[in-house]
Amino acid sequence: MRVLVTGAAGFIGGHLTEGLVEAGHEVIAVDDLSGGFRRNVPPAAQFVQLDLRDAPAADRAVMEHQPDVLCHLAANAREGASQFQPRDVCGRNLMAYVNALVPAIRSGVKKVVLYSSMAVYGDQEPPFDETMPRQPVDVYGVNKAAMEEITEILAEVHGFQYTTVRPHNVFGERQSLRDPFRNVVAIFMNRIMRGEPVHVYGDGEQQRAFSYIGDSLPAFVRAAELEPNLNGQAINVGGKRPITVNQLLAKVCSAFGAEPQVIHLPDRPREVKNAYCTWDKSERLLAYAERRTLDEAIQRMAEWAKALGPQPWNREQLELPSEKAPATWSEGTGPDEDVTRRPEAP
Repeated sequence: MRVLVTGAAGFIGGHLTEGLVEAGHEVIAVDDLSGGFRRNVPPAAQFVQLDLRDAPAADRAVMEHQPDVLCHLAANAREGASQFQPRDVCGRNLMAYVNALVPAIRSGVKKVVLYSSMAVYGDQEPPFDETMPRQPVDVYGVNKAAMEEITEILAEVHGFQYTTVRPHNVFGERQSLRDPFRNVVAIFMNRIMRGEPVHVYGDGEQQRAFSYIGDSLPAFVRAAELEPNLNGQAINVGGKRPITVNQLLAKVCSAFGAEPQVIHLPDRPREVKNAYCTWDKSERLLAYAERRTLDEAIQRMAEWAKALGPQPWNREQLELPSEKAPATWSEGTGPDEDVTRRPEAP
């Protein structure tokens, strides 16, 4: 099959692109490199640098390649920061998706795989089950819920297959260590390597389930297959065992043999206290399996991070500056800080 992957230079997108290539598919890798890295795209994939917010450019690129399957991962996935970056979040999520989806439908796409988020569940009682209604509580979740609904509507009207994957708290090698807004495992690791205090929001007793990319990837690749039993399905893909953020931090510190200063900050606005999902559907339909313990997975990522070394933080101006936004999102902590997104070291 010819598969077009958006967000292909990102963490999950790069791994998915590699997995699809290894499965024998022809892959067109699309990314604007605003948050991803060119090195994440395997040489066997055809790379197209493209900002999907540019509708005419998106039309030309997608129509030129005529994909059988569209796997959409391009996103600004900063759930907590979405209340302070609503334009960027809406542009890089909802509008970028529509701009990719429309020409894909025009070109006769057979299937769309939307990589959504458990943010669509909001603050309902966990574990979140796929039968639960979409009740997002933040701007990012609203975007993902709208993207899911648009997919369902257009699939019914225009007759293509679709599968919605809801990954959650994925971590592992190649994840950006520079983003202070999201990916708590990577943030903890970079702060430890930089000799900085580690920040925990609230009391640290909020629960999450974390999923290692090496375990999730086979399910992500399988979701792109043209299998009738996957059509129209929404499927959670992620960790099976919730733990607290405090417990997670202890595991990361153990992997580095470190005892950093821990500073507790106020809860972030509209952050869900406990968020984790059911996983039986992913086992049944996508053969999801956890082959490594959380400690083993964290150790693997830690060894990769140590080889890469400490990284400077990305600093960006918030669209809506507010005293409610964590100071760690905008403060400089050293002479190497600026507001640009520079690539990590090779």
